[in-house]
Amino acid sequence: MLQDVGKEHMAALIKINNITGYLPLDLWEILRVIARELEGLFNPYKTFFYLTFPRIDEHLESFPPGAQPSEEFAQEDCIRFYDAAEEPCRAVTEQLPVLVYNGRTETCPACRHKGDMQPHICVPLVSGSQAFGTLSLIGSESVILNRDQLELLLALANQTTATIQRARLFDRLAREKEALARLNERHEALNQDLIGTIDQLKTTQHQLILSERLAAAGHLAANFAHEVNNATGIILSRLECMDMEAKEKGLLENVQKDIETIKKHIRRISQITYGLLDLSRQSLKIMTPVAINDLIMETVDFLERQFSDNNVCFRLRLGEAAFVKGSFEHLQQVLINLLTNARDAMPNGGMIEIETGADFNKGILTVDVRDNGIGISRIHVDRIFDPFFTVKEKGAGTGLGLSISYNIVREHGGSITVQSTEGEGTTFTITLPVILSAEEISATP
Repeated sequence: MLQDVGKEHMAALIKINNITGYLPLDLWEILRVIARELEGLFNPYKTFFYLTFPRIDEHLESFPPGAQPSEEFAQEDCIRFYDAAEEPCRAVTEQLPVLVYNGRTETCPACRHKGDMQPHICVPLVSGSQAFGTLSLIGSESVILNRDQLELLLALANQTTATIQRARLFDRLAREKEALARLNERHEALNQDLIGTIDQLKTTQHQLILSERLAAAGHLAANFAHEVNNATGIILSRLECMDMEAKEKGLLENVQKDIETIKKHIRRISQITYGLLDLSRQSLKIMTPVAINDLIMETVDFLERQFSDNNVCFRLRLGEAAFVKGSFEHLQQVLINLLTNARDAMPNGGMIEIETGADFNKGILTVDVRDNGIGISRIHVDRIFDPFFTVKEKGAGTGLGLSISYNIVREHGGSITVQSTEGEGTTFTITLPVILSAEEISATP
């Protein structure tokens, strides 16, 4: 028999209200708890929820554990779903309770429960214009609910509707939060890619500007150097004649010293103009496979004794043997220029580290020349490859070494960059296209 309306009903309302008020919501478990409470209140009726939203909902991740397609439900599960082609209960379409006590046929899935025509009561789960399904009581015998019991059932149906609506809302918010998190991650990744692209463009732009500047300087330097060399050649030949006559005729020693001084500075002018001609060189005539590690070891052997007089030593960290196509002499000139600059940057001595590495997949070889010297000022680092630019004392350098080195590396299809911190040291990195490994060279007929 149905329980009388009273304290038990009020207690059930409070209990269900407390259950549905907890967060986060486990909708399926809450529906099962509500069903058990209703079965205790409305015995001998069994409670079922017939839901109109999909089993795999756009908001809820999946249908509840244990729930199956409508014809294959576990009989003890109280949660059911309409099939897409199935006509919903009249309680859903009319949004009014449907009470069937005499077993007459109704357009409702509850009428087909277990294939029998059974007494049933269907209450719509509706919020505004949105229908979520029905709360259905299905009995094996016809027991009529009184008005108070119907009002209690309607109140519980309203609470259930609010619970479903709230669960779907929180699930939607959680999914939107996840979607926003994924979008933020993608946005961050795109930002990092953009920052990397901008940095790469800045580097490329800087190299293009530098290349154009060096090309223009080289063109002017070629014309200038030829003209100066013609003049200095004539002056030097006349000075040689004057020097011979001065010695033959026994001119004053001061005159002979003056002639020697003039000759010395004329030769210096010639060295500078030859450097300008190297700077303006358009192409390398002889290009052969060059073993970079061998080139480095030969150059270090050549300079090691001289550098040791300045308390400068070398540390070699040479990677796998690799070859580049180029001019051994010109590449050695680049290395000597870098090593000489590194020595001059360490007036009290120090360590020069040379490291090589080849990436045959990418087809590049890198050579790092690193010192722990005085470093280069930020205001100067962008100008160090400019012709005639030098931070050395007057007379200690022409300012052409790095410009010539830059041109040589570029003609080999590579690049040269610098990183420097004042007081800590400088690293020059040469990147060249690698052609063959040592194994491939030895295997070549």
